[in-house]
Amino acid sequence: MKKTIATLGLVLASANVSALPLIDFWAGAYSWNTAYEGTISAGDYNIDLQDDLKLEDSNNNVIWAAFEHPIPLIPNLQVKQTQLETTGNGRSTQSFTYGGETYQGDVELDSVVDLTHTDITAYWGLPLPLVTINYGLNIRMFDGAIDINDGRATIDYPVPMLFARVGASLPFTGLEVMAEGNYIGIGETNHMDYQVVLRYTIPMIPVLDVNIEAGYRAFQLNIDPSDFDGDEDDLTADIDMSGVFLGVSFHL
Repeated sequence: MKKTIATLGLVLASANVSALPLIDFWAGAYSWNTAYEGTISAGDYNIDLQDDLKLEDSNNNVIWAAFEHPIPLIPNLQVKQTQLETTGNGRSTQSFTYGGETYQGDVELDSVVDLTHTDITAYWGLPLPLVTINYGLNIRMFDGAIDINDGRATIDYPVPMLFARVGASLPFTGLEVMAEGNYIGIGETNHMDYQVVLRYTIPMIPVLDVNIEAGYRAFQLNIDPSDFDGDEDDLTADIDMSGVFLGVSFHL
């Protein structure tokens, strides 16, 4: 909640900056319907998110803001916060350890998942007509955990990722198609996050673009904490999270 308030404060406080010449300011939010598949561990057993934990699909909120300017050597900046939370109620007949706790066979498993994270992206763009090409570096800061009964496995470290975005406007339609992705492959970690967006600009106010956005986002978290100086009680995960989203954005 504190992160959400801080991010919204940044969006609102930056509105005056957007009035400066040659500076673009973007802000937006969307609701992402997320399904969960895969396995996790923090011990001696791979726990299945569906077969063992019965994780529920969830609607997650995403808010973001971006600043763009014409100075070639200085990167543009985008800040995005993704809420990624769900719960589950399952059962396991397998004895295992997780997050320092031991579970004997045939036990009910109550789980709380929080993989919320903040992305800070520095990027550059190529000045092309009708087409957008951006590239840069993203730092994804996790501050989350997955709890199963009394056991907890955390993920609370920054993950550097490559960033790219491409888009194209369809003249005289108000439509734009975009694809955006982040990726890192290091050691046993292979983490990828991408989304495809269809944006429609509503012709309302000359100095303000109001956009309706719909798309699909996929989030593949295959992460080994030993690649980031973690230990055996930290979260090891091979999770796929994906689903459609709907939102709104503003451009000054």
